[in-house]
Amino acid sequence: MNVFVLGPAGSGKSLFVKNFSAYLVNEGYRVKIVNLDPGVLNPGYESDFDIRSLFTVENIMREMGLGPNGAILEAMNKLTKIDLPRFEDADYTLFDTPGQLEPFLFRDTGRIIIGKFEDTCCLFLGDLPAIRGSLVSFFLYALAAHYILGTETIAILNKIDLLSEEEIGGIKKIIMEPENLFGKSPSNVKEEMDMEIL
Repeated sequence: MNVFVLGPAGSGKSLFVKNFSAYLVNEGYRVKIVNLDPGVLNPGYESDFDIRSLFTVENIMREMGLGPNGAILEAMNKLTKIDLPRFEDADYTLFDTPGQLEPFLFRDTGRIIIGKFEDTCCLFLGDLPAIRGSLVSFFLYALAAHYILGTETIAILNKIDLLSEEEIGGIKKIIMEPENLFGKSPSNVKEEMDMEIL
């Protein structure tokens, strides 16, 4: 299975890939890791393929005279033209995607890359301490990833260990009973939609 780990910058994708791969190996699975982030300095794990062996955002900036955003967009274009390795001997291949979610998700990059593989799914991570006040937006992003990329997508609330038991309980209550988000029944169309999304 090809598992693409997505999420906004700072959501913990690289650490998740490191820890999830260790868990899978411990469970007896054969795992490969692919780093697709040409801007990361140190992902914190050893990859079986690293896009930085072909190009980095920093090199693109220097060679093409681009700023950071232009270099990221150019890097995303380059990503679509590469034949990424397929590890037939692996039970799971984990793809650590770029920290800049928008070019990967809202341009053709992610769809093209994921479309090259069969048996795919996406894990969409959110930094729970940072997004707890905007859970609906997080789930909308995950839903957008599902439709844009055309693959099963699982929304994962990450970094839950940074919250208190009381905060975790409040978030669980909102997710399990969305009407708790408003403290009352929805009073307008937006609130009704928010409840449906949760």
